[in-house]
Amino acid sequence: MQHILKDIRVTEVKQGSVIYQEGDKADGALFFILSGRVNVFKTVDGEPKQIDSLGEGQFFGEVGILIDYARTASVIAASSSVRLARITTESFLKEAAHNMKFALKMIGITIQRLARVELKLQMVTESFRVDLDTHPLRSIVHENRRSNLLIAENLHSLRSMLFVKGKSIYNEGDRDSGDLFLVLKGQIELTHNFEKGMAGFYPLYAGDFFGMTTLTGLGRRPYSAIVTADHTSICSFDKNLFSRVLQYDPDIIYNIFRTMVTYSTILDESIRKKGVDAPAEAGRINKMEATIREPEL
Repeated sequence: MQHILKDIRVTEVKQGSVIYQEGDKADGALFFILSGRVNVFKTVDGEPKQIDSLGEGQFFGEVGILIDYARTASVIAASSSVRLARITTESFLKEAAHNMKFALKMIGITIQRLARVELKLQMVTESFRVDLDTHPLRSIVHENRRSNLLIAENLHSLRSMLFVKGKSIYNEGDRDSGDLFLVLKGQIELTHNFEKGMAGFYPLYAGDFFGMTTLTGLGRRPYSAIVTADHTSICSFDKNLFSRVLQYDPDIIYNIFRTMVTYSTILDESIRKKGVDAPAEAGRINKMEATIREPEL
């Protein structure tokens, strides 16, 4: 990706260098790995515990671009050298304004990351439900929704569909139709078949996207999407229409990027609390992730 960057600062750090420490100020930035590898550590019972290892084409510290929030983990360079792109909201918008390759690359990588998080649902046995009302990112969720609804208002070719409470938009395991969706009005509940049966884990409202992993070629839906309020209205996008949306305006690109980062961050946080990222699960998770491909946008 480095060869397509024009306005984003690139830095290189050596093995063992601390990129940031748990508790540091986020400073409004995330980091994209251009080459090399980093390890992520979190303090558990007073001791640093490795919780992740990330390589080329992945990013970290994404909450920093969303909200002024203390870093929740430490990141250390694991390979002999690591090249990083430091991305802020301002540099993202500036780069995207004249560099569509960069913008589409960031969206594609973010959708891949989202798909990896959603695949981990298959490893969760005990039900959970995300509480958006008390989450630190709730204000960002609301901002994302408002901006996403403007997309629908400006796309006159979009066709809305109206559903009654209890209707299934699609079921877990259904063959992927190639469409992703935006809630225009009402409420949708994302549900998963946990060990004790089907249960909702993430509520969606007007302005929320869902079904994004259709762009990664997974083939099957990783969860069900059930209507939970009468007169719920949604619209659908195929890959071509979604790609057209991304060409409109850097602000639209950034908001879709921010929407996906927010959703995947919140969901991943909930899944991690269930112990899914434990070392014993790493092999199975890696095998599942091998089916994910980068979207062609």
